[in-house]
Amino acid sequence: MKSVSESNQQAEGRPWLREKVYDPKRRRTVDLVKRAVDSLAAGHWPISLASISTRSRQLDPDGKGVSLAAILHNEDARIYYEQHRSWKGRSRKRGGGKLSTAEVAARPVKVNRDVARARCRYLKMNKTALIERLLAIEQACASQEELWLQMNDEMLTWRLRAERAEAWLPKPPTAEPSTGL
Repeated sequence: MKSVSESNQQAEGRPWLREKVYDPKRRRTVDLVKRAVDSLAAGHWPISLASISTRSRQLDPDGKGVSLAAILHNEDARIYYEQHRSWKGRSRKRGGGKLSTAEVAARPVKVNRDVARARCRYLKMNKTALIERLLAIEQACASQEELWLQMNDEMLTWRLRAERAEAWLPKPPTAEPSTGL
């Protein structure tokens, strides 16, 4: 169920209120925003919400200007601001793009790495990226353990073969000490 504020009910029930109060305020906001933006652009100043609000106070004959909320809530004023603003928004993704498990596993982990820097890097990653990283590390660890076990098994096999081969070799003659007689 939607909640409707009393002021909205009053404005809908009284069309004269919209015509005499709200519409002139909206037009005043749009006019001041346009004048402030044009003035800032002509002076090569950065165009931001704060700079528009400040400049609008300077341009307004009453000295009131326009608040940040008025710019954002007035659709026409907000559109005009967004078309001319200096700041261009970036995506707010944390931790960069999604990496596949192979890409995460391909990143080497050095023994003498800066642990504090690695901690900061992990804190910036999102949960999904951390899970992918953990799974890749677990997989790499399991692969390394399997490889280590295979190498040890092969080394033991070769060692046993070498011992059997030595058993088949004839024993070298032992040199008897000479008596000098």
